[in-house]
Amino acid sequence: MDTESWKEAAAREAAKLVRDGMVVGLGSGTTVAKLIEALSELKPNAVYLAASSTSERLAKERGLELTSFKNHDRLDLTIDGADEVDPNFDMIKGHGGAHTREKIIAGAARKVAIIIDKTKLVRRLGQRFPVPVEVLPFAKDYAIKKLAALGNPRLKTENNEPIITDNGNYLIEVWCSRITNAAKLEQKINSLPGVVDNGIFAGLADVLYVGCESGCVVLRDKKSFLNFLKKNEPRR
Repeated sequence: MDTESWKEAAAREAAKLVRDGMVVGLGSGTTVAKLIEALSELKPNAVYLAASSTSERLAKERGLELTSFKNHDRLDLTIDGADEVDPNFDMIKGHGGAHTREKIIAGAARKVAIIIDKTKLVRRLGQRFPVPVEVLPFAKDYAIKKLAALGNPRLKTENNEPIITDNGNYLIEVWCSRITNAAKLEQKINSLPGVVDNGIFAGLADVLYVGCESGCVVLRDKKSFLNFLKKNEPRR
């Protein structure tokens, strides 16, 4: 399984969406890093708004022109990765802790393209990844107790210390046994006091660029998603 080359194929194909004069949101993660590399080679005359400090740093290093919401309140396009995508194009994202900013640039964009390798496609959200929840440090213990009603929450740490997001907050990961209504769960988690935002992205993706053995396949609707998944699921 060569997932790195699949990511590369998806990123390079999606990079062709960027045209001169566009304002483009850049998400975060390993596939977006490959996108930034591709854009630095194509050199479209566009400006970019990065969702994370990591993406911002890499974009600067590769010579991409950066902007901010001070200069643009609407983006032509946002390109981002995902941890899981279901047939409704609902997603789980944000295990690097950048999902709050990623959701902002997705919501501000006229079009959202998601770049993934085929292993990220699932029939139901929560099969392989927990839902990341960004919380205020003050609300950590309260949020963990409340989130226990929805699944199995744990504070995400590194070297026994809480991981700090770019916004200065903590990250709680919640394993949910069954996500049947992504939009409802997204709203329910966000209604808890102390929660900044969570990594369920319901109804935001417009098109999927999926890297696989044959290169990159573009999925635009549920039917094409299910057909692709059926052909690529391991045989039992």
